[in-house]
Amino acid sequence: MISFSQLKQRFLLCVLALTVTACAEHVAERRGTQVDVVPVIYSLSLKIAPEQKDSAEKELDLFLQENNSIVLTQNIELIWYTEVGENLANNTHKKLLKKGVSDKNIKFIQGGRTDANRFDYEINLIVYKVLLEVCQNPKVTHYGRPGDGCYTENARWQSMVNPENMLNQSMNAEYTNR
Repeated sequence: MISFSQLKQRFLLCVLALTVTACAEHVAERRGTQVDVVPVIYSLSLKIAPEQKDSAEKELDLFLQENNSIVLTQNIELIWYTEVGENLANNTHKKLLKKGVSDKNIKFIQGGRTDANRFDYEINLIVYKVLLEVCQNPKVTHYGRPGDGCYTENARWQSMVNPENMLNQSMNAEYTNR
């Protein structure tokens, strides 16, 4: 038989245990940040007359110089529609390799015949920009809420040179939009 003092001790022990566990803070489950990766294309299209071939090359050199940081790290499409455009595409390819651009970042494309009347040559620089959700300001009394780490995660995504490579790793995932 349990004495009154033992019953009193057990009751106090239970009350103490409930008091301690009732004050434990609940940490919410974290969710990842919402990320949209959007392609931005810098483009130059040229219609090259025979007497303007030098000015077309100067215009191309100016375009490459203005976008030098993009040229060195991002994907480049060289699209040609005519024979003159093909020669300019080959010359551009040589210039890009001399600048230090990786050959795997350069893509040759022969344009369709319907576009031949408009342009002879086109160069596209494809840059992927990251659009992120706006972070809520943290509050002192709300430690462990789902929004914690939003600034850090956003900064990580914005610091990537090629964010599209992160998406290619999960292309077969069920949650990926197609």
